[in-house]
Amino acid sequence: MTLRDSLLLVLLAAIWGSSFLFMRIAGPELGAAPLAWMRVTVAALFLGVLMASRRETPAFSGRWRKMGLLAFTNTAAPFLLLTYATIHLTAGYGALLNATTPLWGAVIGTLLFGLATGRQMWAGLAVGFLGVGILVAGKLHDVGHAALLPVLAGLLATAFYGHAAHYARTGFPGVSALGLAFGSQVLSSLWLLGPALATWPTSTPSWTALACVAVLGVLCTGIAYLIYFGLIARVGSTKATMVTYLAPVFGVSWGALFLSERITLAMLAGGAVVLLGVAIAGRAKR
Repeated sequence: MTLRDSLLLVLLAAIWGSSFLFMRIAGPELGAAPLAWMRVTVAALFLGVLMASRRETPAFSGRWRKMGLLAFTNTAAPFLLLTYATIHLTAGYGALLNATTPLWGAVIGTLLFGLATGRQMWAGLAVGFLGVGILVAGKLHDVGHAALLPVLAGLLATAFYGHAAHYARTGFPGVSALGLAFGSQVLSSLWLLGPALATWPTSTPSWTALACVAVLGVLCTGIAYLIYFGLIARVGSTKATMVTYLAPVFGVSWGALFLSERITLAMLAGGAVVLLGVAIAGRAKR
């Protein structure tokens, strides 16, 4: 990996880690569904302009049903659930929950997509989900049972991500990465439109909240996709997914730095154990 790609990997982790900060700021004012809808709609507009500038036409003919499922599992459902979790927990905690995505990806890949497993894979999963238990127990101890539903929402979001990672590789031959990104954002906007309208805020959003929406849509979704897909093309998916280890560090750090969020021992211990499990399972997959 070149120095340029290494720096881009760190930049991508910082961007994706910051998304939880912006969700935590704008979420309480806008609500989970309206914020998620506004985010994907802005991202769809940004990616659409980019596709038009490249004169690229997405090859979706006959694949709209599959694309609709991908949009739901890869964007609409997880964005909604993670926004809800981050609103009721903290930005740092949301980032740590998001780090469980590779664990769910391994489980779902084994159960539904024929992913080969071995002892090392199962050992990594066991360690990773032990870390999840530490995270959950620590949050329940700090906040009480009111944290249970947001925590479960966050974990369900990462399970959706785990499914989408495999489904995107099997159902869309010939569709470019940019085309997949654009299509998933457009259809996610349709998925989220109803919940967003049903829970639309009664007061006019502040400029701070709207600025967060713009950053989430353009930077944390649109531009982040482009960096990530570029890394995959140049260094491969294995090295590109190293962002999984870095993004939670930035997510926790941004929350502590800008929102004065408390970093607890359970967060540090649970997050470290989750990432250790991800590393063990990822090594087994390779």
